[in-house]
Amino acid sequence: MLFLGILVVTALLNPSINVSEVIPVDAYQSSALFSGFIEGYGTMDAIAGLAFGIVVIDIIRDMGLKDNGDIAKEVLKSGVITGILMAVIYIATIVMGAQSRGLFELSANGGIALAQISNHYLGKVGSLVLALTITFACLKTSIGLVTSCSQAFVRMFPNGLSYNLWAIIFTVFSFAVSNIGLSNIINYSIPVLMFLYPLAITLILLALTGDLFNHDKVVYLSVSSFTLLAAIFDLIKTLPANLQNILNADILLQFAKKILPFFEINLGWIVPSLIGLVLGLLLRFTLIEKRDST
Repeated sequence: MLFLGILVVTALLNPSINVSEVIPVDAYQSSALFSGFIEGYGTMDAIAGLAFGIVVIDIIRDMGLKDNGDIAKEVLKSGVITGILMAVIYIATIVMGAQSRGLFELSANGGIALAQISNHYLGKVGSLVLALTITFACLKTSIGLVTSCSQAFVRMFPNGLSYNLWAIIFTVFSFAVSNIGLSNIINYSIPVLMFLYPLAITLILLALTGDLFNHDKVVYLSVSSFTLLAAIFDLIKTLPANLQNILNADILLQFAKKILPFFEINLGWIVPSLIGLVLGLLLRFTLIEKRDST
């Protein structure tokens, strides 16, 4: 936060162009909200939040809270504080990036943009500031993901590998993947994120509203099943061209465009998830009536 703040404040105090003068790229000229929503998948905040939640809950329990209601309140408090801080960071970084368009062309990825901005405003010191910023930011995220994923896999496979072995596996695998380059990581991860994010979003919404249907597994299963089917098409849509050719993706994508509303803006999973919700609730009420009648 400290090192990023140095860069952001310096850039914001010395804008090269007003934000209002920046011409948005094509995707943000007609559908900025939906484009920004999909671009947000790349932050992986929601997916990471599902994993980090395990660590947060364990820490709160270690502090002495045992009641699930009290734990939920503390998680909510920390989530609100984190959300506000993250919003401030993202908005400040977005403005900084937009103002840099008076100096640089659109970059291939955020890493290149940050390097250009830091070198321009801070010179040689900028490289050091950026290196420290990225190191600390990625280190805390890496530690959080390795520990939370290791804990999750120990719980999923209690008779399997130990926590330490899972941590070593995730660390080595992540280190290997990190060396293929940021642009390649983004390109390869997009199809996976397009598949996972709809499931993550619906799961989070179901968990938040679960008291309305007593967290019935039938509702969870119904919504997740319909969402998963739609998300498969989003995955196919963003596969590399050679894989799309092998799968004859054109036929599948044309079919998806016809049956899935909002598919062209990568939100084709919304209507199927709502259908799954309605069917899940109907099935829940039907099962309850049958149980009561017997």
